[in-house]
Amino acid sequence: MDKDNVDTVNTKSKGSILVICAHSDDQIIGPGGTIAKYAKEGYDVYTIILSFGEFVQPHVKREIISKTRIKESQKADKIIGGKGVVFMGLKENKFEKDLHERGLEKNFKNLIRKYKPVKIFTHAPDDALNDHRATYRMVLKTYKEMNLRADLYTFDVWHLFNLKKRYRPKFVVDTTDTFKIKMKALRVFKSQIDLSTFYNYLVLNNFLFILINIRDLLKGISNNTKYAEVFHKVR
Repeated sequence: MDKDNVDTVNTKSKGSILVICAHSDDQIIGPGGTIAKYAKEGYDVYTIILSFGEFVQPHVKREIISKTRIKESQKADKIIGGKGVVFMGLKENKFEKDLHERGLEKNFKNLIRKYKPVKIFTHAPDDALNDHRATYRMVLKTYKEMNLRADLYTFDVWHLFNLKKRYRPKFVVDTTDTFKIKMKALRVFKSQIDLSTFYNYLVLNNFLFILINIRDLLKGISNNTKYAEVFHKVR
């Protein structure tokens, strides 16, 4: 587990915000604008990333992917004003099993205890990706075991619309002023796109940016602003 790139908690800040996600671009795709906004307002924002996301490029050695993802995440974190990123290094599609078998539950709890978050953001329980759903289960289980009092919110990564959550309490953040920061940070994650051909980079990269633009724009319009990110409160 990588810890070298994490600052100590600033006791003079307004408080700590913690984002817990599966892969190294999820914290930008989902709550990136909100993170940047909290950072501007004087909160310390920290991110825990559960895996290195090596499945995107299985032909590349894990060590190389890990170093690349760490550098990208550190750079993106600086852009949004974050205070640090930690990678747990769990195996994709085996998060819960790997956490238990390697005895990392205590490490996970110690990180959360260290940051003392007033708000926690993590994946939605019905996200399309298995690792995203597993992340939610792990966070909720740990939240209950630690008897935390922080507000717990979930965000979507690969859902444009999700009617299943229409009865849950919504938390809407106007990200109009930080949307450009979010997109700038997202452009850092070049290793998330298959760069084996220029065509893949050009098409997939632009498609992702267009999709996120449309999603945040639609959420903004439905909430009487230009851009917005919408979360659902769990606790």
